[in-house]
Amino acid sequence: MDKILSDKIKITSFLCTVMVVFRHSLNLQAFGLSDHEVSYVAIIEHGVSKITEVAVPYFFIISGYFFFRYSYYSGGEYITMVRKKIQTLFIPFLFWNIVGVFPLLLMHQFVFEDTPWKYILQLLNSDWNGVLWYVRDIMTMMALVPLYSWIFTVNNRWLYTVLFILLFMNWLPVECRWVSSEGMLFFFLGGILQKNSEILNKRIPKVVLFAIGSVWIISCFCFPFYWPIHRYNTLLGLVVIWQLFCYLPKRLSSCILNASAYSFFIYVTHIFIIKSMKVGIAYLFFKNETIALASYFVLPLLTTAIALHLGKFFNKYLPEAFNIVTGGRS
Repeated sequence: MDKILSDKIKITSFLCTVMVVFRHSLNLQAFGLSDHEVSYVAIIEHGVSKITEVAVPYFFIISGYFFFRYSYYSGGEYITMVRKKIQTLFIPFLFWNIVGVFPLLLMHQFVFEDTPWKYILQLLNSDWNGVLWYVRDIMTMMALVPLYSWIFTVNNRWLYTVLFILLFMNWLPVECRWVSSEGMLFFFLGGILQKNSEILNKRIPKVVLFAIGSVWIISCFCFPFYWPIHRYNTLLGLVVIWQLFCYLPKRLSSCILNASAYSFFIYVTHIFIIKSMKVGIAYLFFKNETIALASYFVLPLLTTAIALHLGKFFNKYLPEAFNIVTGGRS
């Protein structure tokens, strides 16, 4: 992989991580504001929430893109992969879920079970740190790869087309059950892009990008929550987000690239930070629409900055531990 494409993936991954933080900044319920009433706060927050829906599909695409560089049918590749993923995915999944138990205990929200196996089920459901459902699904699809990676060995465009259509029709946007239809579709799409990586280097002219970007933004704010529109809107957003990299100022790209090493750390820690601040502010300014909207935009940026500095501090003084709990993403 050339450096330009590698940097583009890292930068876009960081931007999508920030989008995930924005997704968890939705605060209408915390502030006692109705999701159903027509208000400027609800319209803006729901619109931005739809924009940020591209983040998780992007993560699945990139995971699939890197994963399907190899065949898992020969030379012990599958066993090697499993051992590697235990280090890069399972250990971080286990650690950050256990970390999530402590805030739940402090808030008296931890569910105590009567049998030990139910705690295992809570762990596998990622009940203690909800954002890790994505990691759980990735691990599951990787573990099952011998069942379906023959598709990429055949490498037939008609086969890709048929399977893509089937997965697309089965796809429910923003679904996070185990294993999600969204994860299956975009993980598979990442594998297709690995076999046709020249697509990633295509560049859309500014005028065309502005046009489709405008359609995407208008759709996010104006159309109702309706599956067919939702699906096409997400696909359109993925194209726009990927193409925007080509027009980012170099100085901004350089800053984001430096911070991108901490994308995973921000992803697994942000929920604790933003939730505590959101709940605290909502308690003090209950039903205040102005404060609700202001905090909706400010808290994700503040949370990202706090998590980034915590990650740098952690990595500076405990580099080996940081490397273990982030799966080597430092």
